[in-house]
Amino acid sequence: MLGNNHAPEFFNGVHKKVADPLKRICEETLEDLEGYKNILQQFGVNVIQPDLNPNERFIDNPHKYPRGPLQPRDEQIVIGNKCFTNNKDHPAIVKKLLEYDSENTVLTDKFPLPEFKYNEIMCPLSGDWPTYKDYVSGYKLKDFVAQEIADLNYQTWCISSADSFLIDNRLLVGISDDSVKDTIDVSKEYIKQFTGLNLDVVCTEMDGHTDANFHPVKPGVILSLYDVHNYQKTFPGWDVCYLPDQSWDKVRGFLKIKRKNQGKWWLAGEEDNDEFTHFVETWLQDWVGYVEETVFDVNVLVLDEHHVCVNQMNPTVVNFLKKHNMEAVHVPWRHRYFWDGGLHCITLDLYRESS
Repeated sequence: MLGNNHAPEFFNGVHKKVADPLKRICEETLEDLEGYKNILQQFGVNVIQPDLNPNERFIDNPHKYPRGPLQPRDEQIVIGNKCFTNNKDHPAIVKKLLEYDSENTVLTDKFPLPEFKYNEIMCPLSGDWPTYKDYVSGYKLKDFVAQEIADLNYQTWCISSADSFLIDNRLLVGISDDSVKDTIDVSKEYIKQFTGLNLDVVCTEMDGHTDANFHPVKPGVILSLYDVHNYQKTFPGWDVCYLPDQSWDKVRGFLKIKRKNQGKWWLAGEEDNDEFTHFVETWLQDWVGYVEETVFDVNVLVLDEHHVCVNQMNPTVVNFLKKHNMEAVHVPWRHRYFWDGGLHCITLDLYRESS
């Protein structure tokens, strides 16, 4: 599966000063997706994409920008012959997965929740205290508060392809804190139940998505941002190509601007917003060309044992791959940092010819 993006017309009705640059980003994103699709097909890959409603418009829901179906890997993972999805991503992704193979698409949001222990732990004087389930149901709370609590409920599934790598019978999961370890243990039991596989699940500390920090591209071979992981512990003896001062470090200035403008520069009526103008000029005039030429992203896609899709032909990476009998395949992806999704994120392997 290759992700999809809104057409430029999605921003029809938004003030021209705001809409024009956003339409340009959409147009160039669709161009790059088409180029990516052609490259995948040249290597014999069958490609499917989520379908978008061409009549959908941003102004229909301007106060909450709807994330498009661009990054199918972020909330899904394929293990064995099953595709697990938490059904939290754009509905077009799940719809296409069910069309592709409904029998082997597992909706993890349907898994029963375990008993939540918050009330027992935090409220020992529980006589008149409502339970967590009471709160989820809206007990003495305004609707929007009840919904927020419901959204924060205890999960039974928290594994995705963006946070983990499946290597033989070992599933390496990157976590930012220990709070999800219990959920991962529960997820392991569901994996065994649905696939019959008893995987060795290994948790390792990771800041952000695992596939944005490092990538095992072949047995014994890893691409990595500098010093993000203790490979001697999890991959002893593997050859690691370190790329210091790449990816996130090089775009830190842009990300700072993006965070500052989030929730403001999208809205109709912000046409006189100087911060929006600064954001657009910085991204479209400076940062797009900058990242295309100078930033290598370890968020790569391995096509087969000899080919790796990369966003930039970094000489260090090209030579490292050649040493391991692999070839870099250049896939232009101009707006990776605008959408916050690289070449790995915007794809999802559904079926591989492999043992």
